[in-house]
Amino acid sequence: MIKVTVMIISCIFLFACQSTKVDSQIDNHKTKSAINEVELTMEDVCKVAKCRVNKHIQFRTDNGNIDQVLPLYWPAAYKDKISILPGDKLFVEAEVVNGQLGNFKSVNEIINPEKTIQFSFTQMDSSLGMMLSVKNPFPTSIKYHLNMIDFGGNSHKTSSCPVNANLSVFESWPHVIPELTLTDMHFLKETDVSSCVY
Repeated sequence: MIKVTVMIISCIFLFACQSTKVDSQIDNHKTKSAINEVELTMEDVCKVAKCRVNKHIQFRTDNGNIDQVLPLYWPAAYKDKISILPGDKLFVEAEVVNGQLGNFKSVNEIINPEKTIQFSFTQMDSSLGMMLSVKNPFPTSIKYHLNMIDFGGNSHKTSSCPVNANLSVFESWPHVIPELTLTDMHFLKETDVSSCVY
């Protein structure tokens, strides 16, 4: 039973990697080219963004361990979206665009600390639960929308807490999450409610 389940989960990951359409693996919408309104394939995106190559995925589930290498996978950072997989430790540079944070760029090391957001997404040692930490380098609190991607590639909204200026936030879930996507990152205004909501 464990081998069958692991095989099914592996097939889901492989299907996501080989899919020709940008789907819920980056966000729940198809990506359109501004010039000709054509759906972009993963190969198209990889020509202009740094896709993940031979990405090792490893985490535990109720039905056994997932231990797989993804030959090619969507970028960790692309335009105004961030994709976070279990085990990821990401450094993402962000630019301010019309009051929003965007033009994300995944980097291997921190060169511009004043604009590099740090992410870590791990599975807790004693359970199947997951933990995300986000470190905010900006002098203003930030907030974003967070979606969980399940094993079928479906997107589910989840709450996220504001990340105060120059501090970190830790969020956890009691279950396995194969991928998180983060969108709509923005600075909190003084009039905004500072609570853990979508």
